[in-house]
Amino acid sequence: MTTDAEIWRAARDLIAEQGPHRAEAYAYRQINEMATSGNFAGNLVWRRIHRAIKGLNNSASKAASATRR
Repeated sequence: MTTDAEIWRAARDLIAEQGPHRAEAYAYRQINEMATSGNFAGNLVWRRIHRAIKGLNNSASKAASATRR
């Protein structure tokens, strides 16, 4: 089982490597690939990573807009 810490670490690493938008797109492609190949466990892990990336991206955009005020 993949822990929450591992999910968040993977999300942060993907954002650091690829940037916020590309990381989200990459995770989405992985979700589709896992579904196509019938890998249910992998699909669930990538869904969690995708959700974490979206959460981190939303937090970052809210923080950036708050500092601009």
